[in-house]
Amino acid sequence: MLVLLAGPLLLAMFLARCLRWVRHRLAPARACRAAVLASLCLTALARLWLELPRIGWLSGLSLTLAGAFLGGVTTTSTATGLVENNAPPSPGIREKVLAYHDPERLPYPPIPRFKRAMDIGVASVGLVLTLPVWFLIAGVIWFEDPGPIFFTKNSVGMGGVTFRQLKFRSMRVDAERWTGPVASSANDPRKLRCGRWLRRWHLDELPELVNVLAGTMSLVGPRPLRTVLVHRYLETLPEFAERHSVKPGIACTAQIKGYHMPPAERLGMDRDYIRQMGVWLDLRLLGRAVLATLRGARKDS
Repeated sequence: MLVLLAGPLLLAMFLARCLRWVRHRLAPARACRAAVLASLCLTALARLWLELPRIGWLSGLSLTLAGAFLGGVTTTSTATGLVENNAPPSPGIREKVLAYHDPERLPYPPIPRFKRAMDIGVASVGLVLTLPVWFLIAGVIWFEDPGPIFFTKNSVGMGGVTFRQLKFRSMRVDAERWTGPVASSANDPRKLRCGRWLRRWHLDELPELVNVLAGTMSLVGPRPLRTVLVHRYLETLPEFAERHSVKPGIACTAQIKGYHMPPAERLGMDRDYIRQMGVWLDLRLLGRAVLATLRGARKDS
């Protein structure tokens, strides 16, 4: 079984290098896709020729496919990495944002009992249940646009600290190279075809469960925004820092009603949540977020 996994992996890496060497004008993405498909076909034929009796067809094909895919991912990761760090803010911007969150001026409310316990419990169960979907999503993203599977959005967390918010990549690699940090629209041409589907069902947010387990996010709380955007808002609306007196969340009232709204309106909704936050409110908001996603009522991020 190890041979069925390692063989296609090494073969895919070797074929990708060969294709790039033989055809210098062939794009790296096309070379990697072709190498994975060629590796899959060749190892499948070898499997048929050898007729390994101890391994079923389904398990053998699954290992072959996994090996070929891992070979392609390994090849692209050496050049682009597995995670794309999306437009990290400069140290100066980070310091300016932190300056608005002085504990002596900004009140930090007490954390409700059992909130962290609920975060860990629900996130752990969610991670285990959705893990098979992660591999499917990773494969779809990579085959459409070989490169990093994940990307990190540098966002403002509790206390004004910038943290790396983990997501599945839904846009092309280096999507902001020419545009800079800009908000995504519903018909953004930079989106991958699978990215539109991932965002529609908010599956691109599944890796945020890792942030919840790491303690940089909560299941429910003010939705984290990019540091560069928060810096702009704070310059005209200093009280916007109040929303960072608690951990940011995957779901929140403002997110359920719509992503794109004026900062003052978003702040008002977040203030209401902070005043009333508790485990039961979190459970209700999580339920509303799921229903809104199923109905298609939640706006694109």
